[in-house]
Formats: sequence, C-alpha cells, structure tokens
Amino acid sequence: MNRDDRRPNILLIMCDQLRADVLGCYGNSFVKTPNIDRLAATGMVFDRAYSLTPVCMPARHALISGKPAFEIGMIDNGQEVRPIAHPLPEVIRQQGYATFAVGKMHFHPVRKHYGFDRMFLSEEIPGHFYDDDYLQFLHQNGYGHVQEPHGKRSEMYYVPQKSELPEELHTTAWTADRTCEVIRKNRNRPFFLFASFIKPHPPFDPCEPYDKMYPLEDIPMPICREEEKQPDDYSIDMQNDYKVGGIDNVSEEDIRKIRSYYYGCVSQIDKQIGKILDELEANGLLENTLVIFTSDHGEMLGDHYAFGKRTFYEASARIPLIVSWPGKIPAGERSSEFAVLQDIYATCITVAGGVVPEDSIGKNLVAMAQGNGEPPREKIIGEFGTGRALKFMLRWGDFKYIYHTNGALEQLFDLKNDPHELNNIAALHPDICRQARMGLVEYYRRRGFHEALDGDQLKRYPFERHVPKGYLDQFPRWPETVVRE
Repeated sequence: MNRDDRRPNILLIMCDQLRADVLGCYGNSFVKTPNIDRLAATGMVFDRAYSLTPVCMPARHALISGKPAFEIGMIDNGQEVRPIAHPLPEVIRQQGYATFAVGKMHFHPVRKHYGFDRMFLSEEIPGHFYDDDYLQFLHQNGYGHVQEPHGKRSEMYYVPQKSELPEELHTTAWTADRTCEVIRKNRNRPFFLFASFIKPHPPFDPCEPYDKMYPLEDIPMPICREEEKQPDDYSIDMQNDYKVGGIDNVSEEDIRKIRSYYYGCVSQIDKQIGKILDELEANGLLENTLVIFTSDHGEMLGDHYAFGKRTFYEASARIPLIVSWPGKIPAGERSSEFAVLQDIYATCITVAGGVVPEDSIGKNLVAMAQGNGEPPREKIIGEFGTGRALKFMLRWGDFKYIYHTNGALEQLFDLKNDPHELNNIAALHPDICRQARMGLVEYYRRRGFHEALDGDQLKRYPFERHVPKGYLDQFPRWPETVVRE
C-alpha cells in the first residue's frame, strides 16, 4: 500500500536520567553507544541543551505544555499539575496525526491521555496492575511473580543489581518492541510517537551481558572536591540520604559499581534504539520522519559527592538533544545555541502543521538547525524545589549562576575555564551576582511566580542542613490490585 499523505512522521525518543556526557556523540570514548551516535551522524547535536526543572514529572509536563514548569504548578515530583490548555499530543492530533505513547509518561492520573490515541505504558512505580501494559505483558509471559521488574527500590534504590528478567522481557526491550509495532502498523499514515524508556533511571539493573560490560577497574571516578561532602545544595544532602544512606556510607567500590551498571543500562538502551532506527528504515520511513532524541534530566553519578538529579550542576541539568530529519536538517553538525525541552513542543507542532500557542517558551529546533528564522537565546532560566530546596539557575554565555533559598547561597561558574564546576567564583564577582539576582527577580515577577520572591528580593531562608530521614518506602503496591481467579 502506497502512502499518499507525505506529511512527516514525528518520533520523540526520551530516556530517563540520561546525562549527555556518557554518549559517544558528546565526546565519551568509554561508554558504547553506536546507535545513538549513528542517529547523531544523520542530524544535529545540540551541545547546550538543558532541563529547566531537572526532575521527572515537571520536566515531562513542561515538555508537553511548552511552558515553564512553575506555570503549571509543578516544580517537583508529587505536585498536582494545573490544567494544560494545549497539550502537545492533542495539538498534533488536531492536525490529523495518529498519536501514540509508549513506555514511561509519569502523568497524573496515570492514564491521562492529553490527546494520545493509544498509550502503551510501562511506568516506574505502577500503582495498579491494570493501568500498566508492561506488567500485563510480564504476567502473560510467565513473569508475573516479579514484583519489582524495574529493579528493587527502597533501601536497594542505588544498589547495582542484575535484572531478574531476560533481556527480551526487560522494560527496555519491551519499549522498543512496542515502538516498532506502532511504526509498522501506522506506516501508511502520519504519526506522532512518543517512545520513553524508563532507564537508565535507578535502580541500575542491566541484563546480561551489560552488567559485566564495564569492568570496575576501568571505571572513571567522579569529579569532586573533598569539601563538597558537606554540600551547599539542600537537595543533594536530601537525595544522598534516601538514595545511598548518606555519602559517607558509599565506598569507592560502590561508586565504581554504580557507574558501571549505569553505563551498562545506557548500552542496553542503545541496542534497542538501533532496533527502532532499523524499523524506520525497513518500512521506508527514515527520509520522512523527524526523530528527536533527548532525556528529561541527567544523573550526578557521584560527581560533587552527589547522586540523583534535582540540582543545576551540568551532570543533572544538561541533557542530550539530537534532531534528525534527512534532507531537511544538516547531517553530522552541532549547535552551540541554548535549547530546552520546551523547544520540542514548538518543533513538533510546527512540523505537524499547527500553530504554536503564544504562551509557549519553545523555539523551533528545525529552524534553529537550518539557521532560519529563530533568533538565538541569550540566556535560560530554571527553577526547582519547594521550601529550602528551592533554587534557581541563570545560564548565559560561558557562565552559570545558581541561587539557593537555603541561606541565600550563591554559586557562579565560568564553564569555559571550569567545565566541571569545581570553583565557585561568586565571592570574586559580587556585581555579576547582583545583576543575576535582579534579572531573576524581574523574570519571576513578570511571569507571576510569586513563590520565588520575598518582596523585591529572591526568597531566602536561614541556612539549615537536611535532617537525615533514611530510605524512602518504595515497596510495590500493585500486586494487591491483581484479580485472583
């Protein structure tokens, strides 16, 4: 059957907690990512792409809304999202596209479709058996007894562990297989497909042979300074508490193994992305498909004595962003323009033939790649957290300014001369810091984010350290929802 409708397909591939610098196309010669690198060779790599609220739910909802996360009421996980007037899948659906979601969406409520015609879900912590297509798949294939198929959490959250599942039944393979199935079944009509991998989000649970792919003695150690064991960043202290039981309890061997298994998860994903690209090629769709590859945020992996995300260090906030559309976007080139997740919103809507809502902060990445019609950003602003964890980032030129409400602490980094952010030069440049603070105050006042402000200043609290509370209870509840016959 010939396809008469030549409107381009749109394939958005997202990983969870994937930092940019573990990919070959971002300069890593140690971790094996040949298929992601293959995609990069056919398109443009954005070197300065950021998640403005580097944690799962806000980042994802910011992407589908095209707006800053605080404008939809979500600057940390677990908050209630405000109504999204023009969600990305719905706007594209209105252009006559078939719309699909595969994998982890992390929406609330779970099956809120936002305009997706069909959702095939594999969620990180499913609450109900019948909400999750992947759980049902495991049950049908004789693995319904595995209560934590994405790895054991709670006190095991950051303990590297080999998956209980064979590779072909792991969520990473399942997500790729469902994605390929959607491509095959919809090759004769334009589709928008959001394929979202849970991994390499912890627990780090690669299958064989990925659990042994990176020998511990070869693993590079994190980049940090001894004094960072007492972090200025409240969120780092909090995360280290419930993820690894406190930074002092993590040995060098633990760190090497955490990083080894993380890299293994990345290479396991890479294999499956190769499968998806092969499926596009086998169906003759490569030339007529816009492929966007990204992540919702990064992972600290011990850098700055930190694990997790929720901070504005590069390892957490900087994300990979690859845009490929053969014949439309220059192949094998790079962009140094600032890009954000909300740009995916504007790009997909424009390519689908729609009109980007005026309240979106997104820019068209295709136009940016073509050097056509999108003026470059001079700066980007991000925010995360509530109470003492609330912090802000201003990124411009070679500089990054971070303000912490806990103690009104300031960090200023010159990324050109200090790419690993080891030297806080805020005390040396009070005028730059003052201008940055004033810029943030003006921005949040203009956009109505009053929680960021205390009069004509940024919010501040007396400095306190996080009080240790221990591991979170993340034991699965879904087995209680299975109907017993």
